[in-house]
Amino acid sequence: MMRPAKNLLDQTLDSAPGWNAKPFLQKVTDIVPSVIYVYNQRTQSNEYSNRSLGEALGFSSLEIKQMGAEMLARLCHPDDMPRIGAHFEHIATLADGHVADVEYRARHKNGNWVWLLSRDAVFQRDPDGAVSRHIGVAADITRQKEAEQRALAEQLKAEAANEELRSFSYAMSHDMKSPSNTLEMLLTELLASDDAALSDDAQELAELALTTARQMSKLVADVREYTALIGAQSDLQDVALDAVLFDVLSDLQISIRQSRAEVTVETLPAVRGDPAQLRLMFRNLVENAIRFHPPGTQPKVSVIGAPDIEVGKVAITVRDNGLGIDPRDQGSIFNVFKRLNPNGDYPGSGLGLPICRRIAATHGGKVDVTSQVGSGAAFTVRIPLA
Repeated sequence: MMRPAKNLLDQTLDSAPGWNAKPFLQKVTDIVPSVIYVYNQRTQSNEYSNRSLGEALGFSSLEIKQMGAEMLARLCHPDDMPRIGAHFEHIATLADGHVADVEYRARHKNGNWVWLLSRDAVFQRDPDGAVSRHIGVAADITRQKEAEQRALAEQLKAEAANEELRSFSYAMSHDMKSPSNTLEMLLTELLASDDAALSDDAQELAELALTTARQMSKLVADVREYTALIGAQSDLQDVALDAVLFDVLSDLQISIRQSRAEVTVETLPAVRGDPAQLRLMFRNLVENAIRFHPPGTQPKVSVIGAPDIEVGKVAITVRDNGLGIDPRDQGSIFNVFKRLNPNGDYPGSGLGLPICRRIAATHGGKVDVTSQVGSGAAFTVRIPLA
């Protein structure tokens, strides 16, 4: 029976007369950049540590060893001691060949706190099988922790700013909603009244004022919807897109009839998303597809679904035969308050597409556009399947 081939280390040890493995292992551990140590569970002290400990904490191996059972109390952050205690209890139940991790702060010799990540494994057991020593490797993760803390601080700062923006926008839109609705109602009644003897100029001004009041009401509603999405947590669930588009078309029935639009929707798959946000997004896309057409033309809108190039996602495209979008403008149409028709031929708030983009991003997806002037536009939303 053939013996298994020896590895390079075994061959080297066998070929070197008088080879002593202990100095070899000492040199190996001393050049390893991570801290290596052996901890005695019975004496609760460090029995061995390599030179990297000096680089990490500034103490020599001898100084660490002389601390004895007081080492943890002297070096470890008081707030981390419960976590370290739980870690040691875990090691006591650890199976051979398994490892346990713990993150904690240790005091450097210069007084600064250093974050360490330790990975420990059983090294020796007593005759009764209880763990007597464990061996570990510790890495300095201070920079990583500092980066995490900076990111958390920035996140909290952004959340506070978002909350302030939401509160301001809600208060502003709430204060503007009632006057704009009242103005719209009064102008509607004035124009419908038989008693109001308006001159042609006055009639034209009143109609213009009514159009402006309606635009204001739409702007107020869109501002509330947009700011409500900032930092919002989505209620993700399995959603039938067929039902979502049915609700959208029901809401847009008046616009569809008035424009004589032809809207077709293919069978769509279920997705993972927030039902209310999905309705808002597709309502904006379909409403835009109906609205942006040359006068006298019949809007034709189709909604189709296809597998996305990214596995686990679906691409839903809302296509129209309308005005189209100049390729030079396609990079900016998702910007807040960006309007391609500022002269008022096609009124809008400039928030519909930014709302769509934010909703898609909230769902882990995106929305993009392909279009040419005079050839219609196709907006494609890519979101996860259910």
